[in-house]
Amino acid sequence: SSGINAEYGDQDYIGLTGVELFGADGELIQLPEDAVAGPSLNDLENCSGDYRTPDKLISGCNITTDDIQMWLCPFYSGGNHVITINLSQSTEITAIKIYNYNKTSEDTYRGVKTLKVTLDDKPLCGGQTVHLRRAPGTTHYDFGQIIDLSEKAEWNDHDDVMSLSKGDPINVRKLIPDYEISLLPAGFVYQIYIYSSCGDPYYVGLNGIQLFDEQGQEIELLASQVSAVPDSVNVLYQDQQVMRGGDVRTPDKLINHVTSDDSARNSWLAPILPNTGNRVYLVFDFPVTVSMIKLYNYSKAPTRGVKEFGVLVDDLVVYHGLLSPHNGSHEPEIVLFSDRVAPINSQSLLTKSCGVEQQVELTNNKRKMGDSENTPSVYDSSVRPFTSLVDH
Repeated sequence: SSGINAEYGDQDYIGLTGVELFGADGELIQLPEDAVAGPSLNDLENCSGDYRTPDKLISGCNITTDDIQMWLCPFYSGGNHVITINLSQSTEITAIKIYNYNKTSEDTYRGVKTLKVTLDDKPLCGGQTVHLRRAPGTTHYDFGQIIDLSEKAEWNDHDDVMSLSKGDPINVRKLIPDYEISLLPAGFVYQIYIYSSCGDPYYVGLNGIQLFDEQGQEIELLASQVSAVPDSVNVLYQDQQVMRGGDVRTPDKLINHVTSDDSARNSWLAPILPNTGNRVYLVFDFPVTVSMIKLYNYSKAPTRGVKEFGVLVDDLVVYHGLLSPHNGSHEPEIVLFSDRVAPINSQSLLTKSCGVEQQVELTNNKRKMGDSENTPSVYDSSVRPFTSLVDH
């Protein structure tokens, strides 16, 4: 069972999109519709027939924004909000995957913020409170959060994720006077939001991304933690046979540590689409502190590299700046969030807010206007150049 302690801000309602249980071999445990019990809006006086009932949690339709597939109930501060899953027989459970409430970005504040998990009334997760990340309000990525219940799981108190590492600090302001360090960010979802390319109006890409923790150690990432919107060049040819096998420049290449391959086989490339920003998501199951991000720009065609971009942590902007186009060197450019990491080359340190190269931003009816050299005056997808890189 799960005892829900707090929501993300809505004072009246709380809900989830889905719950999955996994067995000893990592298999998904199939549950009957009546296996789940808990409160719902139908418990309110003069309320009946609301479809957001507890059984929707195990319907299997989890990556959705359709609230007909979600569970919602009244929220009472200090109240007892418990979801119980009854198994018909003794079953080994190694993990739970929880999908938070995801109707819209605004409605995600009805999601669960903290909960406790018990099995036959015995506390799991070391008896600690589990922190759930807020859902995105979109289906841009698999927002399910895995709670590891296996014997190897190590449950630590993640409330100290903002602690600084020890060591001699770097005087970053002496290295680069214009640089301003943000406080060490910590969160579940790191997003690279791409505003423009280095000149190509139709494609944008990167060779690689690396994140480093507060101790200056690289954070190892799995392919399942990385996604992009649009995903890759493949979205242009989903209904065609010309890309049988698929273009290899997919988001997982961003974290495979091959950053100097000018053939682009180990890079990510995606189309620039009208009224759609390009995003890369790095998603964690617990809050992660980042002291530094290394970015390797797209090298096969430098004009397709990232130019203006922002870094968001749990939807809050923590950095905004510019990348340089690839110039033959495969050294990364660095976004720094701490003065207590290993010494770095100041030439590769990115300055914040576009640094000393101040730019004028033009808007038209609240929409940002791009540089004429980067964005065609009239977007015409019919003249988009074809690009394909497949395995032989």
